[in-house]
Amino acid sequence: MNFFKTFMNFFKARVLLWPVLLLIVLLVGGAAAAFASGGLNALALKALFSSSSLERDSQVVQAVTRVQEVALLSLHIEGVTRHESNGEILGVAIPASEKTTLIQYKFDAKLGVDGSQVKIEPTGPKSFRVAIPQFIGIGFDDPVFEDPLESSNPLSWLTPPAVQTRMINNILSDENKQKYITQNAAALKEQAKVFYSEIIASVDPEITVDFEFAE
Repeated sequence: MNFFKTFMNFFKARVLLWPVLLLIVLLVGGAAAAFASGGLNALALKALFSSSSLERDSQVVQAVTRVQEVALLSLHIEGVTRHESNGEILGVAIPASEKTTLIQYKFDAKLGVDGSQVKIEPTGPKSFRVAIPQFIGIGFDDPVFEDPLESSNPLSWLTPPAVQTRMINNILSDENKQKYITQNAAALKEQAKVFYSEIIASVDPEITVDFEFAE
């Protein structure tokens, strides 16, 4: 009797399992079909809607200006620029948040004059006066900037990183060009005299030349 009762309970359990098994089969089959369909759709969409990129740079020359820049000196410059910063809260510096960034650099700075502004006037039968305008920074040749080195403190993650392009622009700034001109004013004047004296002497070696420099 007990055996028959157990058998019937087992049979009922198996009967109740059929809907569950059927549901699982349907779910697995549906998932597989969805996956296959989705994969095919993805491939089809990818083939149908392929992407491409194109960059264009359109430029128009607005004006052409002739320049007569005369390079008188070329300075080879090497150095290290330093940027220090720290994090702040409501304008108050956070201790141990200091961050230091170093960039090593080198380049050739060219100094000279705008030749179109140089005036050569006769002062006598065999004499001329050469008026030299203010010296200018013509540009920088062969600039090299090494990868920045950064020194950090425990809380330096609170400090924004240094802007490298800003550091480089400061190195090549007009202020630094003027500093190089001021530091080498005597050499620039001497080289200007040599340069224009040789030009005039090539025409007539007996001509005497006086020079006048803009302040």
